[in-house]
Amino acid sequence: MLDLFNVQYDRETLKKHIYSTNLLDILKTQKIDVTFAVRYLLNPNYHLHDEYSMITPELIIQLQPHIKMKELRREILNYDNDDDSVDGFDKYLNK
Repeated sequence: MLDLFNVQYDRETLKKHIYSTNLLDILKTQKIDVTFAVRYLLNPNYHLHDEYSMITPELIIQLQPHIKMKELRREILNYDNDDDSVDGFDKYLNK
């Protein structure tokens, strides 16, 4: 299990543990980039819990002040596939 509150992890590590890590905790504790925010935190494919629906662009901007709304909107508009995605949750469970 990742120690999000005491260690900063790289994108690949966060991605590898995306299904076993609370997305809100990632948002609150890790410095993420705009593509990670769009591909994982805003992507409903990774929303395994109802509480993740509270992750909005506004919340991302609030908790990740280095990300600007204009940049986030641009990334949302340009995002059209999961070329950087991880295996589906079903595959994750069967590992």
